[in-house]
Amino acid sequence: MNLNAESILNHHLPGLPQVARALLFAQTAGPRVLLCPAERLAQYADLAALGVTAYLNPGLEAFGQAQAVVMSYEEALAPFPEWPEEWRLVLMPGQQYLRDQLLERLARMGYVRGEDLAVRGDTLELEELRLEFFGDVLEAIWFQGVPQPRHVLTAKAGKAEAWTSHKILHFPGVVFLDTPSLAPAELWPLLAGRAQVSFGLGGPELPPLHLPYQPLPPYRARISQFVEDVQAWLAQGYAAVFFYRHAKSRSYLLQKLEASSLNPKALRSTPTLAPQPGTLNLVPAPFEGAFLDSEGRTVYLSEAHLYAFAGAELLRSRKLLLGEADPGTLAAGDYLIHPEHGIGQYLGLKTREVLGAKRDYLVLRYAGEARMYLPVEQLPLLKRHPGTTDDPPALSSLGKGEWKRSRDKAAKDAEELAQRLLVLHAKREATPGRAFGPLPDWDALIEQNFPFALTPDQQKALEETLRDLEAPRPMERLISGDVGFGKTEVALRAAFRVVGHGAQVAVLVPTTLLAEQHKETFQKRLAGLPVRVAVLSRFTSERAAREILGGLEQGTVDIVIGTHRLLSSDVRFKNLGLLVVDEEHRFGVGQKERIRELKEAVDTLYLSATPIPRSLYSALVGLRDLSSIQTPPPGRKPIRTLLAPYDPALVRQGIMDELERGGKAFYVHDRVATILARRKYLEALVPEARFGVVHGQMGEAEVEETMLAFAEGAFDVLLATTIIESGLDIPEANTILVERADKLGLAALYQLRGRVGRRDQEAWAYLFHPLRLTEGAERRLAAIADLSDLGSGHLLAEKDMEIRGVGNLLGPEQHGHIRAVSLEIYTELLSEAIRKLKGEQTEPERHVTIDLQLSARLTPEYIPSPAARSRYYGRLAECKNLAQLSRLAKELKERYGPAPQEVENFLSLTRLRLLAEGRGVISITEDLMYLQLAFAKPSLDYDAKALRALPFRVEATQYPPGFRIAKKGLRAEEYVQALSDVLYLVG
Repeated sequence: MNLNAESILNHHLPGLPQVARALLFAQTAGPRVLLCPAERLAQYADLAALGVTAYLNPGLEAFGQAQAVVMSYEEALAPFPEWPEEWRLVLMPGQQYLRDQLLERLARMGYVRGEDLAVRGDTLELEELRLEFFGDVLEAIWFQGVPQPRHVLTAKAGKAEAWTSHKILHFPGVVFLDTPSLAPAELWPLLAGRAQVSFGLGGPELPPLHLPYQPLPPYRARISQFVEDVQAWLAQGYAAVFFYRHAKSRSYLLQKLEASSLNPKALRSTPTLAPQPGTLNLVPAPFEGAFLDSEGRTVYLSEAHLYAFAGAELLRSRKLLLGEADPGTLAAGDYLIHPEHGIGQYLGLKTREVLGAKRDYLVLRYAGEARMYLPVEQLPLLKRHPGTTDDPPALSSLGKGEWKRSRDKAAKDAEELAQRLLVLHAKREATPGRAFGPLPDWDALIEQNFPFALTPDQQKALEETLRDLEAPRPMERLISGDVGFGKTEVALRAAFRVVGHGAQVAVLVPTTLLAEQHKETFQKRLAGLPVRVAVLSRFTSERAAREILGGLEQGTVDIVIGTHRLLSSDVRFKNLGLLVVDEEHRFGVGQKERIRELKEAVDTLYLSATPIPRSLYSALVGLRDLSSIQTPPPGRKPIRTLLAPYDPALVRQGIMDELERGGKAFYVHDRVATILARRKYLEALVPEARFGVVHGQMGEAEVEETMLAFAEGAFDVLLATTIIESGLDIPEANTILVERADKLGLAALYQLRGRVGRRDQEAWAYLFHPLRLTEGAERRLAAIADLSDLGSGHLLAEKDMEIRGVGNLLGPEQHGHIRAVSLEIYTELLSEAIRKLKGEQTEPERHVTIDLQLSARLTPEYIPSPAARSRYYGRLAECKNLAQLSRLAKELKERYGPAPQEVENFLSLTRLRLLAEGRGVISITEDLMYLQLAFAKPSLDYDAKALRALPFRVEATQYPPGFRIAKKGLRAEEYVQALSDVLYLVG
């Protein structure tokens, strides 16, 4: 069929893959426009492979010259001038432009002389455009310093408000409709009378036309099947075309095709489409789908079709989180706590005008669909309620005193708990323990054979640990630090100090693999020193175990490293001085009880990359001492975390990217029953990779053998259950892919991610989840993706406390109170109660109320996205000092350009709030005559002479204590500066 024939016009062409649609559009003669949803623009953005230059969402510059135009449905309805020629100016050297007429034309297009354009003799400068004239003849055009043969100048941005037409009306030709069911209804009247071709249902009623194009089923990564089919088509004299997205895919495919019986001369790589019978033409293009044109005897294939499983929906829902996205920022649907009104749900922003001043208000929904409108300046008053389960918290009722009652109950409970905590803390302080003082000659031995310098955090943690060991009471310290940040070195030096005093050390680890790794580390570091290290685990033979148990009882074994085997009743120590517990969260309740018995009067050191919430909570309120190692070793880079619905193409890409740079990958599939089936699937998806498998039902020896083989290079990808969570350190493994990440807890996810990123090369973690998530799973995944910075395990445990709650600390049920008032408020009440019982002075948290009749907001014109505006309001509210505010203001201006007056006013109000908080101000208000500054303290220290020298009238007030500034002579936009000038003079 002739693709240029009139026969396809005004028809519905059903069942065509995207590559066929692109081909039909490209091969249609004359001007034409393709309309599609915005998310499909990328597939049509580059038609160069089909020999066509397409204008993507063009503006006035393309009017009258664009032959092929691709637009989103929204863009088609965008405002456009009724007479486009009046709003564009085509400039060409050699043409005559009368000076007065030219300047008048530019003024109509929105360019103001003196602001936007400058005339210097025979030269006219307009932003990056420079026009050189000789008289009225244009001699040269320079744009961004480069000479131009032609330039189209369009109207200044902002003029579109006056335009009454629509863009689609001014780009002529046949209209191709991709997915017309998603087009807005307003479009159809604008297309009346134009030739149309529809690629889907919806929109205009057009008669169907079935082309001789046969869509091909997806290959699901079956490369061998693909090669067989290509050979068969070429043998029959068909031309084959393969559109590839990535050069590495082309290389890999060529390698597979050349390894087959295919003649290498039948493989042709060209930048544009050039099919020939009996050959495979490889062309770079972003197309999807595949079809066979029986009349044209050509087969069109695509990379997306080769690897996709369901219609080649490639990487469409993928969300890359590299620190830009912050789940901690304000978003519609969040639950916020007002100090007086309690828990409400944030619905979004609303602009209101009061007494001529425009402000943005937070809309909060309370019980019974009640609404509260809160000025955004009061955002610092609010705290977030994260919820303690997947269920949302109950909303407070406005005006019924419910919130106050809940808070008072929680405060009473916190006071009772604080008393118990202090009793326990005092008991611990009073319990006699052993003091392991400094041993200068002995301590130096372990420092000498350490090949690196300690990081500052390591040094601090070590000093704190040794100080605890020197105290005559049992130590209970938690060292929190990311995988590979040097916690083991601190534990090793503490153990060495204890051994120097003739006592024994037990190191308890959750897995046999980790026990073996710690054994190697300890033996290597203690080589040549009089310290005997032994390992007790399921790998240990019965005979060796008997010897070790005897050595522990007799005191000949100094350090024993072991799994829960160490907790068995037959393990007895002659003189246990230190217990080191690595990754406490991996042990069960019964095992933790046994640890508690074991450590009764023994110094205990906990190591954790992700402390379980209860242990972190204990550290927060003083039950345990906390050291945090957040400094990465030199050269370490953060792990880039990618969160996405499961996508085979993305799995393949992640593994291939790692193999390309000579590394290895982990793939986590946490179901033993289906792990071998998953291996077959992955081998088909990534045939160039070698896969090893480990899971918990394999014998320990087999697991270790496979892990060691992986470390030595026998496999490229290790397919495993979460058994690798605490496994061997494999520096070459720098990518991890986790299936059903939503089913794993934060600690497990963080540990798994810590398997990679052990060297200075950038590491990747792909966390896959189903399309629908529970709220708790969504929060967990958002938290892990957000905390991609090195050293964020400690922050992660705080997030986990918010998501899961803290459990029952010391027995009583705090969960209900935490659910009612939130973890943050409960922790505040608890720490306040502890300080009160200790007799410490508590300073109430202060917030400044600012009520000025000044239009101040982040305008929608400046930041169009409501989500982005909410996010920036949240970040501005969190600013604690002027330096933070300055950085944020700079970021805003870099991203969105110069700020309009209302935005500048809002930044000035935020600056004023920070300044006022530091000076003890409680409110800044305005009446008809004065601006009033009210302070919390009645006695104020200020520079009276400098105050009198200010260019406006200021007087001190007693009730309320503060100052009032006469508004007479001040413009509204000068109020903030005047208030700031006064505050700078207050001590």
